[in-house]
Amino acid sequence: MSFYEWFFLEKDRPPAGLFSWSHLLSVTIILAGFITLGYFLGKKHRDNQKAQRLTFIITTAGIFTLVIMKMSFLLATSDDIGNTWLENLPLFFCDMMIIMIPLATFAKGRMQDICYDFIAICGFIMGTFGNYLAGNIYGSHPAISYLSLISAVSHSISTFAAMYVFKAKLNKMEKKNIPFVIGILFVYMTIALIVDYITGKNYMFFLESSGTPFQIFLDMVQGNLILYQIIIYNLQCGYIGVFYLVYYLINRWIKKKKKNAI
Repeated sequence: MSFYEWFFLEKDRPPAGLFSWSHLLSVTIILAGFITLGYFLGKKHRDNQKAQRLTFIITTAGIFTLVIMKMSFLLATSDDIGNTWLENLPLFFCDMMIIMIPLATFAKGRMQDICYDFIAICGFIMGTFGNYLAGNIYGSHPAISYLSLISAVSHSISTFAAMYVFKAKLNKMEKKNIPFVIGILFVYMTIALIVDYITGKNYMFFLESSGTPFQIFLDMVQGNLILYQIIIYNLQCGYIGVFYLVYYLINRWIKKKKKNAI
C-alpha cells in the first residue's frame, strides 16, 4: 500500500471514532500548539500594529490555503463535483473564520473592532468544540489522515486567532457593538438554514445532528425540527451574550479588587 492510499484515501483504515484515544490525542497536540503560539505572539505584538497586521495577513493566507487544499482533494476524488461543492460551502459555524479573520485584517474602525470581538468570543469555542466534538469527522475518518488533519488545523487556527486577539488586546468588547457581533452570527445562521431547506444539505447541523452532541437536543424535542432549530439559534447566539456577561463581571471584579487594594 502506498502512502497516498494510506494517508489520503484511508484505504483499509477504520474511522478513529469520536472520543477515541487517537482522536483526543491528535487534536489536543495540535490545539495546544496553536494556543501556545497565539499566546506568545499576541503578548509579543501587543504594541506593534505592523506585526499584528502581518500576523493576520499570514493567518488569512493560511485559512484560504487550507480551504483550497481541502476542496482540491474532495473535488479530485469526487464522482459528483456539483454535489461536492454543495456539501462543502463555508456555512458551518466554524467556517465563519474564513470570513471574519480576513475582515479583521483589512477592515477599519468600528467594523474591525466588531470583527476582533467576534474572533475573541467565538474562536475558542470553534476550536475546542470543532475539534473535540467533531463526530462528523472522526466518525468517518482516521485521526491521522489528510481530511482529519486539515480539519484539526483549521479549527485550531480559530483558537490561535482568539488567543492572539486577547493577548494583543485587540478586542474592545464595547457594549454598543454587542448587537452587531450577535447579529453577524444570526444572519450567517439564517443563510445556512435557508440553504439547508433549498438544497437538503445540513449546514450548522440544522436538519440532523450528523454524529455531533446536538443529537441530545434533537432527542429532547422528539425530532421536531422547528424546536430543534430554535434551540440551535439560542445556544449559539446565546453563547455570545453569556460570554459578554461573564467578561464584564470578571472585569468589574478585577477593578473592584484593585480599588480595594489602594
